[in-house]
Amino acid sequence: MAEGIIFDIQRFAVHDGGGIRTNIFFKGCPLHCDWCSNPESQSAHPQPRYKKEKCIGCGSCIKNCPHGAITVTDAYRIDTEKCMRCEVLSCAKQCYAQALSICGASYTVEDLMKIIRRDRMFYGSSGGGVTVSGGEAVTQTEFLVELLAACKAEGLTTARETCSACSYDKIRRTLPYIDTYLCDIKHTDPDKLREETGGDAGILLGNIRALAQDGAHIVARVPMIPGFNTELSELRSIGEFAVSCGIREIDLLNFHRLGVPKYEECFIGRKPKDRIPLTEEELDIRLELLRGLGLEAKIG
Repeated sequence: MAEGIIFDIQRFAVHDGGGIRTNIFFKGCPLHCDWCSNPESQSAHPQPRYKKEKCIGCGSCIKNCPHGAITVTDAYRIDTEKCMRCEVLSCAKQCYAQALSICGASYTVEDLMKIIRRDRMFYGSSGGGVTVSGGEAVTQTEFLVELLAACKAEGLTTARETCSACSYDKIRRTLPYIDTYLCDIKHTDPDKLREETGGDAGILLGNIRALAQDGAHIVARVPMIPGFNTELSELRSIGEFAVSCGIREIDLLNFHRLGVPKYEECFIGRKPKDRIPLTEEELDIRLELLRGLGLEAKIG
C-alpha cells in the first residue's frame, strides 16, 4: 500500500475551501517562497522542529540521536545534513518536555481515510469536504491520486491548494477527483517570480490556463506580499490574467508573520525578509481594483 509524507492534518478547518473541512498538508514543494508560512513543507523529508521555550535541558535528545547530529555549545543546533534522512526519530520520541518534534510522518491512504470518516458528518450541512495542501501535494503524485480516488469513492467533495509548479501531466491525473482547484497566482512577471520563488512563469501560469481550458473550477488565490506583488499595477496584471483564463473568483491572502518563527525552529538556514502586512484600507483598494475587472474578489 502506498504511503505519503504528511506534516499536518487540520480537522474542522474553515479555510481552503467551503464549509467545514479536513485539510491534509503534504511534504515537499518545488518552490522556495521567502514568505512561506509553512517552511517545513518545502523539504520532502521529515525534519526536526525545536521549541526553545519548552526545553528543560535534560540532554535526552543528544543521547538518543544515532547520528550525532545534535550539539549544544553556545546554542542548540541540529546538523540537518546528518539528520534529515533519519528513520529512527528517537531524539523526538525521548523528548520528555516535547520541545523537539518531527515535522512529517508516513501515512497510508487508509490511515487518512479513518481520520476523514470521523469528520464527514460535518461536511454535508456545511458544504465542506477534504482539501489537500502542502507544500505541493502533487510532488507525491501516486499517493495523492490514490487518496483522492478513495475520497471520491465515498462521495466526498474535494479541493486542492496548489502552486502549479509541476508538469501538466501530473495535474491532469487529478482532474477526475478534484471539485475545486485553489490556484496561487503570485505574479505575472517571469523575472520576479523566478527571483523570489524559484518558479518558472511559463509553467506556473501555463498550467493554470490549461486547467481552465480543461473545464476545472478554479478559485485564484493571491498572497499579498509587500515588496513583491502589492503594487496596483502588479495586481491588475494578475487580475487580467485570471480574467483571460475565464476565472471568476479570486481571493486575496494578506501576508502574516505566523510562519516566521518556524524558520529558526526548523533549522531552515535562512530567515524571511521583514515585511509589514497591508492594512484593511489597502486591501479594500485592491479588492475594488479586482472587482472593477469583473472578478468576484474577497479576502481569503
